Amino acid sequence: MWTVILKAGMTAAFIVGMSELAKRSTFLAALLIALPLTTALTVVWLYIDTSDAARASNYGLSVMLLTPPGFVFLAMLPVCVRMGLNFWLSLLVAALGTLAAYYLYVWLLQRVWGISL
Repeated sequence: MWTVILKAGMTAAFIVGMSELAKRSTFLAALLIALPLTTALTVVWLYIDTSDAARASNYGLSVMLLTPPGFVFLAMLPVCVRMGLNFWLSLLVAALGTLAAYYLYVWLLQRVWGISL
């Protein structure tokens, strides 16, 4: 139980730290978030919890395969804001666009390329 609390605390501290950093420098915060730090933390926790290197490795591969549709959100949010939509509507449109992109992408992975996640 203490490991769950430790993991939650470290993860929360990281996210809060990045949020605070973004107030001062959006570029530096974005640079740090773009690094696969959260993936690395998750891989480490998964390996510590399971002692299964193959499982941790497969997790990393799955993250890599599922990253491209996430770019839809990163592209749509600023476009919607620049088009004059308010922030919350822009966020909703970007989230729905991303959901559609994930659905299509996973379908393509499975049906066209034969990759099962």
